[in-house]
Amino acid sequence: MDSVVVNLNIDDDTPEFTNKDNVGQVEILKNNGVMITLSKNGLIGFAQELLRLAHNDFTNGYHVHVDPSEKGYVSQTMGFYSLPNSAELIISCGDFGPIDSYLEE
Repeated sequence: MDSVVVNLNIDDDTPEFTNKDNVGQVEILKNNGVMITLSKNGLIGFAQELLRLAHNDFTNGYHVHVDPSEKGYVSQTMGFYSLPNSAELIISCGDFGPIDSYLEE
C-alpha cells in the first residue's frame, strides 16, 4: 500500500494534484441523508485538510465552506474540487464530550 506523508503546515513543499483529479461531489439525498463522493485523490486531499484543520485551526465554532465550482470560480477549499452540481458543504469544529455521555438515559 502506498503511503502519504501529510505536512501539517502548508508551504511551498506541499505537493499539488497537477492533474486536478482531486474531485468530489456533495449530494443531499431524498431521505435527508448526505452523500459525499470523492475520487481517490479527492479523499487524500480532504483527509490532509481535515488533519491540518484539527492541528492548526481547531477552535470551537470555526468553520470552512466548500462551495460548488463554476466557470470563473473553481473551489478547492478542503483539498478537493467540488463539482458544479454539488451542495455546499460546511465543515465546523466543535467540542463534544465522549459519545457515552450522549447515549445515557
